[in-house]
Amino acid sequence: MSRTTNIDLELTDDATTNFKNWREAINGVNNSNMVKIDTAVGGKADSSSQVEVTLLASAWTGVDSPFTQTLTVTGLKATQNGTIAVAQSATAAQREAAREALLSLTGQRNGELDVVADGEMPEVDIPVVVTLLG
Repeated sequence: MSRTTNIDLELTDDATTNFKNWREAINGVNNSNMVKIDTAVGGKADSSSQVEVTLLASAWTGVDSPFTQTLTVTGLKATQNGTIAVAQSATAAQREAAREALLSLTGQRNGELDVVADGEMPEVDIPVVVTLLG
């Protein structure tokens, strides 16, 4: 059997491998592919964190759309994956402003995200949550 590079999963295209050995490598309780996948996914989930920040109505720049704002995000790395969303605590007015703004991300650096409003410039602060993946 051969193994994958990243998480050492068992691979085989050997027709002579007996079924019991193959099944244990794929789905056994000791160091099988399923155990390795579960460990890898669990490690990623455990290493994510959330940062709550606010897009300030007073911080938008530009006269016409698109309007821009640089958002400071503590712990963000330049090439880190993650997501951004309007916070659950946002009011109806804040959610509406976010929808009308047509928000998008256009850049990322250590500790900073560039946000653009392609629609209307928000006239209220918009709380957002940035989930940083480990």
